[in-house]
Amino acid sequence: MKILIVAKESKYEWERKKFGLSHEEIVKKYGAEGANLEAILKSHESQTASKAKLMQLLPDADITSISGIKRRIFGYDLVIAFGGDNSFQYVSHYVGETPIMGINSDPSRSVGALCAWSVSNLADAINAINSAKYAIENWITLQAEIDGVPLMPATSEYFFGEDRRKDMSRHVMIYRGKRFEQKNSGIVIATGAGSTGWYDSAGRYIFQKSNKVPKTEQRAVFVITEPYHPKADDVLAGELLPGEELVLYSLNDAKGYATADSWEEYDFSRGKKAVIKISDKPLRVVVPVASA
Repeated sequence: MKILIVAKESKYEWERKKFGLSHEEIVKKYGAEGANLEAILKSHESQTASKAKLMQLLPDADITSISGIKRRIFGYDLVIAFGGDNSFQYVSHYVGETPIMGINSDPSRSVGALCAWSVSNLADAINAINSAKYAIENWITLQAEIDGVPLMPATSEYFFGEDRRKDMSRHVMIYRGKRFEQKNSGIVIATGAGSTGWYDSAGRYIFQKSNKVPKTEQRAVFVITEPYHPKADDVLAGELLPGEELVLYSLNDAKGYATADSWEEYDFSRGKKAVIKISDKPLRVVVPVASA
């Protein structure tokens, strides 16, 4: 089996690279900001050790950093996203039909809701790979376009709204043949994988109970965030089934934008039209046999 490991950089590694700082300089920066230096360095050491152990257990695997992934991944039987949920989302955009396995590299600082394994049970993950005792789930993804131009597919969610928190988001929503003109702070459209994150937090004051969706369920969900004086017949939350479309016409008068999994941003200024639906290309996710 040909395997590619895509590993996230620790906060320490990433920020040293981002700001071009030496160890002494980044330590000084953290001190000035009141950051928890001890926790940051401890996490870096832990992730470095875990990555070395993973490479030792899979000596024939190729490895690259997340920042090294810029185009579609080809030629591998399995891609391991070694990081947290954000890392998993990013890598998932480039795997195509290749199965992806999520391993949480730092469970002490990351929830890792999308990662079926973590460094705490790394041996189990390696045994699953070596013995081929794992299942592959098909998770739905979302696709969208703005004025006919495709956006990056979303593994977790799309968000449409205003760039700045102080600006009210405005749009016309067409949902199941009905038109709704709405004012709010944006709209989140999520898959089952994304329903435990932003969508769940944004909808906590609308839903009477948790509205999380199983990752393998063939439906997406959406919620209007902070609706402004909604009418009695307004739709503040709903679902999308395969073949259905959610249409948004932007009435944003400041700086409207859209995001795919909070990674890529797109212009969604006044007059633009977005169409969102479930993609016919699911994400193939490696999971333990017991959870299949």
